[in-house]
Amino acid sequence: METYYLIDYENIKLAGVKLTYSGIPKNSNVIFFLTTKDKLTDSDKPKRKDINCQIFDNIPEGMESVDKYISAYMGYLAGVYDKNSLKVCIISRNKGYDNIIAFMSDLVSAERREQVGTSASKKRTAAPSKQGANIGDGRLSKCLLEAEEALYEYGGGGIPRQDFDIVLELVRSSLPGNDKKKVLSEIKEKLYRRFPYIGEFYYEVVTPSVEDYFA
Repeated sequence: METYYLIDYENIKLAGVKLTYSGIPKNSNVIFFLTTKDKLTDSDKPKRKDINCQIFDNIPEGMESVDKYISAYMGYLAGVYDKNSLKVCIISRNKGYDNIIAFMSDLVSAERREQVGTSASKKRTAAPSKQGANIGDGRLSKCLLEAEEALYEYGGGGIPRQDFDIVLELVRSSLPGNDKKKVLSEIKEKLYRRFPYIGEFYYEVVTPSVEDYFA
């Protein structure tokens, strides 16, 4: 059985996912997909010698650009291997892959995960203070993921990649606050100032995810 892990690196990096490789089969193929503006950190590279690692780091920037490359590569694998001899795991928090996986279910056995391997050891979450920090990080990641998905859904593929990144960064930098009203006001002000003509649209799209963050 050939196992491939196709990593949507920009997506999991944005969500703050820390990659681990424990628990995955020996000789698994781990492939990173990066746009030309991204750089794979040394800490995210697999240290295990029994893993085949490959990096595609020349993907042009653009809306859902990496998504298209990963989908195309999964189609390539489906043509090379028999379904019963291939397992594909797409590593991303983007639920849009689920429809592609369902569409290709007759050709390839695939699934989407938010992590490559198993979770870190329980010892890392034993300290109460660190556990609280992890919960907060989870809320932040969830909020950014929801905002990202909303931009994909309501942007109709027409949002420039640069604008997309700026909007999410503005939300990220404004969230560490205790007052929902003040945080929303800050995000609104930043978006309106940065995007005079379309800032209102961006604000309306990301507002539900921010409100969920404080729920």
